[in-house]
Amino acid sequence: MSESRTLVGLGVSPGIAIGRPVVVENRPLPVVRTALSVGQIEGEVRRLREGSARAAQHLTELAKDAAQKVGAEFASILEAHRLILDDPSLVDEVEKLIRRECVNAEWALEQVTRRLVAQFEQLGDLYLRERRADVLDVALELQRALQGRAHPAMEQDVGSGILLADDIPPSQAIRLASHKVSGFASETGGLTSHTTIIAKSLGIPAVVGVTGLVRGAENAHVVIVDGFEGHVLVDPDPALIQVYSLRAEEHRKRQQELLGLAHLPAQTLDGHRVRLLANIDLVHEIAAAKSGGAEGVGLFRSEFLFLQASPDLPDEEQQTRAYAELLDAFPSGPVTVRTFDLGGRKLGREVLGNPEANPVLGLRGVRLCLQKPEFFRTQLRALLRAAGGKPNALRIMVPLIGHVEEVKTVRVLLARYREELRAEKQAVPKKVLLGAMIEVPAAAMNAEHLAPQTDFFAIGTNDLTQYTLAVDRGNEQVANLFRPFHPAVLRLVARVISVGARFGIPVSLCGEMAADPLAVPVLVGLGLREFSMHPPALPVVRSLVRALSLREARRIAHKALTLATAKEVEEYLLEQLSGLLSHLKVRIHL
Repeated sequence: MSESRTLVGLGVSPGIAIGRPVVVENRPLPVVRTALSVGQIEGEVRRLREGSARAAQHLTELAKDAAQKVGAEFASILEAHRLILDDPSLVDEVEKLIRRECVNAEWALEQVTRRLVAQFEQLGDLYLRERRADVLDVALELQRALQGRAHPAMEQDVGSGILLADDIPPSQAIRLASHKVSGFASETGGLTSHTTIIAKSLGIPAVVGVTGLVRGAENAHVVIVDGFEGHVLVDPDPALIQVYSLRAEEHRKRQQELLGLAHLPAQTLDGHRVRLLANIDLVHEIAAAKSGGAEGVGLFRSEFLFLQASPDLPDEEQQTRAYAELLDAFPSGPVTVRTFDLGGRKLGREVLGNPEANPVLGLRGVRLCLQKPEFFRTQLRALLRAAGGKPNALRIMVPLIGHVEEVKTVRVLLARYREELRAEKQAVPKKVLLGAMIEVPAAAMNAEHLAPQTDFFAIGTNDLTQYTLAVDRGNEQVANLFRPFHPAVLRLVARVISVGARFGIPVSLCGEMAADPLAVPVLVGLGLREFSMHPPALPVVRSLVRALSLREARRIAHKALTLATAKEVEEYLLEQLSGLLSHLKVRIHL
């Protein structure tokens, strides 16, 4: 047995998995540059096109298999990958390089892929930046087809095995459920990568960003994936295996207990109600949201519809069906759809073009939608059509609002498209609630003037923290400075909640902070009455709310607002929460 050791990465899907490792190396073989004669060029281009067709056929087959085993939403990701092969920004660029430099297709593909990935890495938005994994996955499929290589095979039934890989592309991650993998870890990946999203949806413990994982575990007999702490334990001693086995069983039992309380209201000890909503990326997650007791949808990230249709734009019918499914799933609760939150130059083929010099502060969110009127028109019409005739009120949430004029313009557009649809004899809702996402400090400071123009506020603490602290959380060099509990961030959150109460409009919070156990008491104490989070977080947050009194929460919030540093706030909240967690017997990893 190899030496016991612990490898450290980023825990992205909670839980503990113990089993034998199944090691897969997905990275392509080294590619060499081969000079071709002029007479060989047409044959090489033909080989490229034939390889592209084979790769597309393989992705189509994978999509059909995924649709049968894990759902149409996941299958659509593979279908989107197949469509990328049709995008001229990839294969056509490879062909141009073959012709221009008289080189082999493998080398040309690698050069084009490197350029595209470099452009993705310059994008300011973390979610869109991690879409480079999709380009890499497609390029890998094509490279294998050109090299005549078989795809790395996962065993048909790995039982309780743990998948360890240098990279787990979405095409492989989608097959995790059908192969009964109990956990996985990879050397690459991030918080918002497709693989992470799939792992969370399937409830599979996962750790990503583990440097040296494959070489460090290739001869191991047993591994433990700790999705809470972000650790991969290689050949741990028997006593440690026993400890983790008990922790895994404790977590499983506690989750079952908490799910059993899903029917109970999220209500403080002194009778103050809090509404718990779900953040949903894929329609597939509706079941998990409902089983966790979500009272509605606080955030549907509609850009996933864009992703599934990429490199094209999702048409009006596709969008209408998706929004209608959400509304049907929660007939009595709010359904909040965020309009496309895409960053600068991130529309299909434009994503693969030249990026902006500073996209974080560039054409993104509502700015992009207002500059692409036909693109935005399609989405707003689809939302109105989906809500037509439904008893519950659809909530449309507009991202990156910084100016009052932006909200007014969206209202005018909604009125215009409602009249269009009426003229077409389409059913339209009597009322659609329009809300502003508060992600920019200017919006928080100008909340008094935004409130009369909106029906609700939604605080997006991920971007609000990034913009307030001038910290890109996707930049490893400064990621340690990304602190949502920084006093400046807390004061902006408190301000928005206060303004919402004064103007009588609901305020929700849908950033990662909503699911953070440390944040629950302070947010309740600040007056927040609507939390939205990823479905797996719902049970713990519900239990924490039910163990609090509003008086105690207000005391905690008041004290937190007087502290000077994020470290002081975090230490204080951890101290206040320790007794509560002990009472609940909930194991929270911070």
